[in-house]
Amino acid sequence: MGEQLRGGELVVKVLEEFGARAVFGVPGGQTLFVTDPLLDTPIRFIHTRHENGAACAADGWGRMTGEPGICLATTGPGATNLVTGIGGAFRDSSPMIALIFQNRLPDVGKGDAQECDHEQVFNGISKKYIPVRDVSTVQWAMREAYRVARSGRPGPVVVDLYRDVIENQTAEYIPERPEQYCVTADSVAGEETVVRAVNELKRHKKICIWAGNGVKLAKASEELKALSKILCAPVVCTYNGIGGIDGGFENYIGPRSRHGSKVARNAIETAECVVVVGSSLTAISTNRWEIAAKHVIQFDIIPENIGRHYPVEVGVVGDAKRSIKKISDHLIREGHKGEPSFLNEILTQKEEWRKEVFSGSITDTEASPVPPVARHMELEKILRENSVFVVDAGNPGAWTHLTRFPDNTTYMKPVNYGNMGFALGAALGCKEACPEKEVIALLGDGSLGMTLGELETIGREKLPIIILLVNDSAYGNIRQEELYKMGVNRYTGVDFPDIDYLNVAKALGVDGCIVRKASEIPAAFARARNSGKPFMVEVKLDGSYTVWPEAF
Repeated sequence: MGEQLRGGELVVKVLEEFGARAVFGVPGGQTLFVTDPLLDTPIRFIHTRHENGAACAADGWGRMTGEPGICLATTGPGATNLVTGIGGAFRDSSPMIALIFQNRLPDVGKGDAQECDHEQVFNGISKKYIPVRDVSTVQWAMREAYRVARSGRPGPVVVDLYRDVIENQTAEYIPERPEQYCVTADSVAGEETVVRAVNELKRHKKICIWAGNGVKLAKASEELKALSKILCAPVVCTYNGIGGIDGGFENYIGPRSRHGSKVARNAIETAECVVVVGSSLTAISTNRWEIAAKHVIQFDIIPENIGRHYPVEVGVVGDAKRSIKKISDHLIREGHKGEPSFLNEILTQKEEWRKEVFSGSITDTEASPVPPVARHMELEKILRENSVFVVDAGNPGAWTHLTRFPDNTTYMKPVNYGNMGFALGAALGCKEACPEKEVIALLGDGSLGMTLGELETIGREKLPIIILLVNDSAYGNIRQEELYKMGVNRYTGVDFPDIDYLNVAKALGVDGCIVRKASEIPAAFARARNSGKPFMVEVKLDGSYTVWPEAF
């Protein structure tokens, strides 16, 4: 019989087993028998200022690497502070394992300190909730969490560890290899389905490809571009799909989401056939399912996603990368080549649209405060390939619609859950996961106010993240929506005083500067990069330019 280990030690052994490198969290009395054995491993425990920051860091790690990000919180209020970040990972398909802790089994239901029914809290906002009430199930539960988090459509799994299990109970550690309990899907559409899809594609001359997050998850960018060239099909993406197709690809039109663009919507609605790849076609991507799409061919790894919101002509279940290639190979063998007139028409519309959007005072790079389009014009000049661009909810993310991101940009945004306070924590997770990559966090002052403490975490960790703060002293998106829907001066609860965020950041270990004209952005970024330290570029934003009802 091997060495007997406490439940908490077994948790850490399995974390080592599947290659965890960091755990983000806020410790508490119930967590100590897991955080202490971490000290004897290469796994770093990175304590954040708030559990939401830990959850968003784990979310960023998961989106960045494809491996589950790990976060940790104590029972009751610690665990419930994870909820928002877990919800974001759940809705945007990010693998995560959240370790939460419960009081001792004999005390459950008696009103012990910080008591909470975790099962009711987490069941509706995670892929799976796993209570661990006996040490004999610790190893199984941790491996199950890893398997479920990574399998199929990725997502968060919550493991609830009872205090007496991790502190007092012991069991033998029996090592396993991750490939023994987590098998990556290797499925491809069957021949009959492929033939049906090929025949449907050959029936139409006007075809549009609508690409979602699944393209990134499957690493299917090159296959999608090849199919687009064969079909002469314009490519539209969702916000979660940004970065799945290189911004410089000649057939790429851009993203379509709640606030634009009209040319992307037109490409979808005027196409005779729409090929949907790796998108669950949520309300955000489809203007609450108002966008019309005809003769849909839908690719997804999860069968129940297909036809859920739009009826399909052909549903293709399987890995997007292999399935798209199989269909392209069929088309090539048959000598099929798409008709370019529709693609050329949409590309012409795109150029006309860009001339319209990139004109007037909103593009004035010398204006102060900074107009939003001018900001993105200057930002586009200095972004680098192979970097990470983390965006928060609200207007900061809406305007990124216009940015042509360099090749191999990793773009992430809280799209379907819209959880503000995402960017700082997620950027922390991305930089910890991939320290060699430049990481930029774009957020508004509304989100910064919710997560200000994580500036200290980034400063303490000495992570050279560039924080791009766009400050209009308001919850800008909500103010704009109120003005649009309620009328002039009919808004409430959205304005803030002028706050000296720069000196607050410096007090928390983050250097920075203020930008009052868009033309100053390149110099500010050069200064940030040369510092080699955490650096905040605060842009004084003109919030009068609105994204309501549609800016693009």
